[in-house]
Amino acid sequence: MVRVVHVPEVNVKHPTQVPWSMDHVCQLFKSSDKNGDGKLSKEELKAAFRKLGSRWSSYRASRALRYVDSNHDGVISEEEFNELVKYALELGYKL
Repeated sequence: MVRVVHVPEVNVKHPTQVPWSMDHVCQLFKSSDKNGDGKLSKEELKAAFRKLGSRWSSYRASRALRYVDSNHDGVISEEEFNELVKYALELGYKL
């Protein structure tokens, strides 16, 4: 007797993706601070958004600065960090 087992097909072209968690996004942005000054420059933001999967990382970095940089000094400081994380989560990037 032969037993037939049906295995569901897995779509390799479009694997299941899950949203980034707040902890993952925090770690990603913290690791993007390459010079260790506790602030994220536009270039560091571009690299972070690239890691998040953004197709337009330069645009996203500019938008993040306009949206989050409350003191308009051109960088994201520790005081503005939580707003940056919220902004990135609202964009709905997936792992």
